[in-house]
Amino acid sequence: MDDHGRRVLAPLREAWTAFEDGTASLLDLSRLAEQAAGALDNASAPLPQLLLKAASDLEFASYTNDQENHLQIGRQILEPVLAEWAG
Repeated sequence: MDDHGRRVLAPLREAWTAFEDGTASLLDLSRLAEQAAGALDNASAPLPQLLLKAASDLEFASYTNDQENHLQIGRQILEPVLAEWAG
């Protein structure tokens, strides 16, 4: 990943840490994933598409699951994205 991609994903990475610490929500992650997807170009493929899907899934999960399940669900949704940006 290039410097632009790392800068674009930095807020989502910070929010992920905050989410794991219990100070950010699925909706926070959703918003930041959508923003990152919009800021990345096709050179970062398939990351923008993964981010858009994750954003949608995170928002839906926020409203359809109990709070105590949010951490596990957040991990399930973002795992493919985390693997892609680490690669």
